[in-house]
Amino acid sequence: MGDRQSEFLGSLPEGFIRPPVPLDEPQRLIALNRYDLLDTPPEQAFDHITRLAASVLGTPISLITLIDETRQWFKSRHGLDAPWTRREVAFCSYTILDTETMVVPDATADDRFTANPLVTGDPNIRFYAGAPLVTPEGHVLGTLCVIDCSPHPEFSGEQRRLLRDFAGLVMTEIDARSATLALRQKVREHQETERQLQRSLAETETLLREVYHRVKNNLQVVDTLLALQIRHTPVDAEILRDLRYRVYCLGLVHQKLMQSGHLETINLREFLRDLAQAVVSYHITPKDEVTLDVTVEPQDAAIKIDLAISLGLLVTELVSNACRHAFPPGQHGVIDVSLAVMDGGVARLIIADNGAAVLETHSPSATGQQIIAELVDQLDGDVTMDENHGTRIIVTFPSPLELPC
Repeated sequence: MGDRQSEFLGSLPEGFIRPPVPLDEPQRLIALNRYDLLDTPPEQAFDHITRLAASVLGTPISLITLIDETRQWFKSRHGLDAPWTRREVAFCSYTILDTETMVVPDATADDRFTANPLVTGDPNIRFYAGAPLVTPEGHVLGTLCVIDCSPHPEFSGEQRRLLRDFAGLVMTEIDARSATLALRQKVREHQETERQLQRSLAETETLLREVYHRVKNNLQVVDTLLALQIRHTPVDAEILRDLRYRVYCLGLVHQKLMQSGHLETINLREFLRDLAQAVVSYHITPKDEVTLDVTVEPQDAAIKIDLAISLGLLVTELVSNACRHAFPPGQHGVIDVSLAVMDGGVARLIIADNGAAVLETHSPSATGQQIIAELVDQLDGDVTMDENHGTRIIVTFPSPLELPC
C-alpha cells in the first residue's frame, strides 16, 4: 500500500466521528470468522460481481468488504489498490449497523464523513452506496459497496435494488464457498478415518493370523499326542480317535476362518463339505462304497465363527455315527448332509443315510448322545429321528446364517 497505508495507520484528524459498534458485535465476529474468508486470495466469482456492479451502477470503484475487529478488509476490489483500511474510517462501518442499504450522495455534506481521511485525501470519496452482506442468522459480515470521487445527487430506487441484488449474489457465493469448504473438510476427515480404519484392520488381521498359526500349532501338538496315546493304549483307542476328530473339527473351523475375506464368517457349504468328507474318509475303508452329498441353501450362505464350531462338531458326531453303524458289509451307502433356511428364519439340518442297520446299533453311544444333546442345546434347537427309509436325523434351530445380499 505504500504511503496510502501510512495514512490509514496514522492518527485520526480532529473532529473525526468514530462509528458506533453493532449491537450483535460478538456474534457478528463469530459468524465472520466461521466463514473463513479473511486474508484469503482473490476469487473470480467475487471479482466478477464487483466488476459488474461498477459497470452497471456507473462508478469507478466497487468493493466487497468484510469488517473484523480492527479492519475493513476487501475480499474483492475493483478500481482501488489498497487491500484494507482501518475500521474507524470505513464508510461500511456504518452500513453494518443495519440490514438496509446506506447511500451517501455527497460525503462532504455529511457530518459523519467530512473529517474522514478517505474524503479529505486519497481516494477522495464523495459518493458511497453500500448494501450489507447479511447471514441467514441476521448478522452483517460486511458490504458490497460502490464509490465515486464525484457526488451522485440522485441514486434511484432501481439502482438501490440492483445493489441489493448484487449483494445477494455475493452472499450466495459466500454460502456456497463455505458449504464447499465444509464438504471438502468432511471428505478429508472421512478419508483420514478410512485410512486409520484400514491400518487398524490390517493390524487386526495380522494379529488374528498370528493367533491362528498358534492355535493351529497347538492343535497339531494335541493331535500328535492323541495319535501316540492311541498306539500305546488300545483299550481307549476308539474314544481317543473320536476326540481326535473333534479336535480336527475345531482346526478346520480356524482354517476356514483364516481363508475367508473378512476373518469373521466362513462359507457354510465349503465348511460342511470339507468336514463331512474328512469324517467319511476316516471311517470308510477304500473297499467300502459310500457316496457323500452335501447341499446348503442358499449356496452362498455364511456362518459366524462361534456358531460354526457348534454346528461343525454336531455334523462330525452325526456323520461319524452314520459311517460306523448304518451300512452292513458290502452295502453301497449314501450319506446326505443338507442344511437349508426355512420360512420364519429357521434352519434345518438333515443327516440322512440309506443304511439298513437297526436302531440299537445305529444309535450313538451314551457319550455321543450327550455330546449331540449338548451341541443341539448350544444351537437352541430340537432333534428328531426318522427310520422309515434308512435313517434321517433332523435338527431344527434358529437360523445363524449370514445370507447373501
